[in-house]
Amino acid sequence: MLSFAIWLAALLAIATSVVAIVKAALERNADESDKAESLSFLRLGLTAIFGIVIGQITFGLTFDWWLKAGLAVALVIALILGSQLLSTKLGHKALGSWLLKAMSPIVRAWHLLFTPISLPKDDEPEEFEQELLESVEEFGETIVGEIMVPRIDMATVPFDATVEKAMSIFLQRGYSRLPIVGKNKDDIRGVLYLKDIARLLHENPKLAGESSLADFARKAVFVPESKPVDDLLREMQANSTHIAIIIDEYGGVAGLATMEDVIEEIVGEIADEYDKDVPDIDDLGDGRMRVNARYSLVDLGELFELELEDQDVDSVGGLLAKTLGRLPKFGDRVVVSGLTLIADRIEGRRKRLISVIVEKDSSLADALSAFEDKEDK
Repeated sequence: MLSFAIWLAALLAIATSVVAIVKAALERNADESDKAESLSFLRLGLTAIFGIVIGQITFGLTFDWWLKAGLAVALVIALILGSQLLSTKLGHKALGSWLLKAMSPIVRAWHLLFTPISLPKDDEPEEFEQELLESVEEFGETIVGEIMVPRIDMATVPFDATVEKAMSIFLQRGYSRLPIVGKNKDDIRGVLYLKDIARLLHENPKLAGESSLADFARKAVFVPESKPVDDLLREMQANSTHIAIIIDEYGGVAGLATMEDVIEEIVGEIADEYDKDVPDIDDLGDGRMRVNARYSLVDLGELFELELEDQDVDSVGGLLAKTLGRLPKFGDRVVVSGLTLIADRIEGRRKRLISVIVEKDSSLADALSAFEDKEDK
């Protein structure tokens, strides 16, 4: 009986440590936090059962009662601290990912069983709700100049362009509305809607060759860049318009703002059908990797067999922006901890970094090669 209890205690200790490691692996992903919370109940239950079994084992010993109690408490504390240490050391390693993958059916089943317990309380807003509330509070203090697409990044259609040329620009840029410009971007002649010229090309393509863009130009809405964003939103709703031309203090065109830009100020970046999914890792050969800008620094370090951590940022894109001291532009290059990071793909009106090309810096590669040659000799 005693030997059975000892074996049971050992199995409970192993199970508790495995659950702690899997929980730490889940906590790396913010979307899996509820599953990690449900595993906390499982870990607590296993620890409690371990304590009961240890109590039964120590009860049969010939020591004084206080020594038995002290030994049982010490073993339970050792299990708690030991499993926590293992989760800290191995949760973000390959072992943690492997255990998470192997135990995913058990984790899902346990999460479904304990979902009512692990759900947040109604009076405690979730992370997204909290961010939304903060965005709404800041919304009234934001001016149009802070969210607009700068003049230099504006996509436009020349006033003298043909209908076919305008359709080509729409298809290339992926927008549904574009300003029509004359001599330069300060000379706004109106706004062209994709649906207007698409209808003409579909219903009467012969007439399209004889038509000018002036026939389809809609009245442009001009607003100062100091206008509050909430006022712009109300104006767009009242006028049933989705685009506004932003004017600076000297009367020149500073940029443009759309309904999407205004809404994104509240809810964050909105992906549409033109946004392409980017895989976490794409091997380009010759030691070069294209990685998602949101890829974890810890995982990137494991990929290149380096210790890569930063106290301020967690992602590859964040590290690139921090090192540059500004928002990355296409082709920007930095060297950090022996790795060369190159801004690869940038999308959207806000110039959001999508992917980064990563390779070992030439000096690091030469040093590693020399070290390997020395070991071979």
